[in-house]
Amino acid sequence: MKPLFKCELNYFPSRHLSHIYDGFEKLRKFGVIETTLIPATTNQTKPLLNVMVNNKYRVIYDTLDGFNWINGSIDENLDYFSKNIEADFYFKRSFNNQILDHAPKNCKVFPLGLYFPFKSEGKYPTRFYEKFKGLLKENLIISKYYNKTSFTNKDFEYYPIPNRENKILFLTQLWNPDDVKLEHLKLERKLINENRIDCIKALRKEFGKDFFGGLQHNSYRVSDLDSLMLPFSMTKREAFLQTVKRHNICIATAGLHNSIGAKFGEYIAASRAIITEPIEYTLPGDFENNKNYLMFFDKYELIENIHSLLRSEDKLVDMMRRNYQYYNNYLRSDSLVLNTLLKILEK
Repeated sequence: MKPLFKCELNYFPSRHLSHIYDGFEKLRKFGVIETTLIPATTNQTKPLLNVMVNNKYRVIYDTLDGFNWINGSIDENLDYFSKNIEADFYFKRSFNNQILDHAPKNCKVFPLGLYFPFKSEGKYPTRFYEKFKGLLKENLIISKYYNKTSFTNKDFEYYPIPNRENKILFLTQLWNPDDVKLEHLKLERKLINENRIDCIKALRKEFGKDFFGGLQHNSYRVSDLDSLMLPFSMTKREAFLQTVKRHNICIATAGLHNSIGAKFGEYIAASRAIITEPIEYTLPGDFENNKNYLMFFDKYELIENIHSLLRSEDKLVDMMRRNYQYYNNYLRSDSLVLNTLLKILEK
């Protein structure tokens, strides 16, 4: 079969783009596309992938948290987006209609969808390793991406089969407010931390042994929260992947810049029932409250939503099945990338 698309990727190592790289590689192996990799010429760290499609269309894949191209307010970021982005098509992970009012001239902007990082197929993580040695030393995030144990997308995937016992899962982390300079970002982190702590305490009190959750260790530690900290043996990646599959109901909260975190995509890959804070960004496809997830605004509504799933196995199983279907149609890496290419063809 002759490839439908010719894609030239301006490659650089990025944990946040591994999902996209994997999709392009799978489509190449299927014979759907032809790919060429060109190393990025700058020390790029923001997860924005430039792709030239069919030698004609400039396409950007953006997996940033929220509107976060520069350090500044939302308005300043949208102004930057309007004046500095050059593309014919722009696929934004954190998409809402507000961005359409600031789209650059002759640029069509669409929702990209969810993501979660994993080891991509092909040689993407190492092909240009020598070129990026200096960048690896300077950028802690990218260094961790090379050094950490990697898992493929298959390690995250699971069938929509409920466990016999209805267990609830919420593992999360805290963010250090001192890691950012702008006051509104400091406040955001403080509110995220307080909300996550309140949810863990409420869930432990309400569900006891049927709830597993707490705080993951990272560089930010609060001494009086030791009782909420979980040992690394329980939160490391290989343990976490199995833990998700053993829990029917998984909890998610909003991330930085109101983003939908990678963990949300991991829950969907594992076909879990999800209870989440309001989703601030638009996703492609049919993904709805009360069908793919239940939404909560405070810890009391969170607890009530959990009880509603515990009372109705049919509702829980239906949600798991819907998320299994959504994963295969919109989130699985080859489906996600193919959907964007078909959108380009359609327009």
